[in-house]
Amino acid sequence: MYLESDGREDLARALAEAERAVTAAEEKLRQGELPAAELPASPPAAGPEVAGLSQLATRLADVEERLLTEQEESGRLREALLRKTAEFDNLKRRAEKEKSDYFKFALSEVFRDLLDVLDNFGRALQHLSNGDAAAGTDVHLGIEMISRQLGDVLKKFGLEEVPALGLPFDPNVHEAVVREETAETSAGTVLEVLQKGYLLNNRLLRPAKVKVAAAPRADIGED
Repeated sequence: MYLESDGREDLARALAEAERAVTAAEEKLRQGELPAAELPASPPAAGPEVAGLSQLATRLADVEERLLTEQEESGRLREALLRKTAEFDNLKRRAEKEKSDYFKFALSEVFRDLLDVLDNFGRALQHLSNGDAAAGTDVHLGIEMISRQLGDVLKKFGLEEVPALGLPFDPNVHEAVVREETAETSAGTVLEVLQKGYLLNNRLLRPAKVKVAAAPRADIGED
């Protein structure tokens, strides 16, 4: 009975000493005090701090990648916005020009009809001027005043007479209806205005019908 009790106590002491030895060896292993030959072949597992840094680096890389993607998308959106803004500005300018042109030339047909009235006033004044009895009378002065007043009103809206008499023939604003051979002036000069031409806001409303000088046939043969 005594022997059995002593044996159990010895075994317990031995196990306790072995456990302490193992614990001491593990502690030295953690502190790196064991020789290289006694270290395990694989590196020790990373601690929680190293794992946290690794996760943080991964998240930072993901954030940088998303930031680059967002910057590229922002650049594309900015370019698209600039293009749309430029298109809108061009459309706005075109609409304003069309609106301005509309108000300038909307009454073109009305002005063409009024040109006939101006022509009739001019014919009446010329007819009265040719008659000595009527020249300077109240009728003559009244018609002249009304003609001048109508012309001034139309000028306020952009009506201008096409210059022609004594100038070189310009097919853009002149219409040659008569050709007269003469050596007194250079060929192509406007000799007479048969019907006045007019511009409306610098746009041709009606060309001037004119008589144009031409070189005599004898001069043409010599040339």
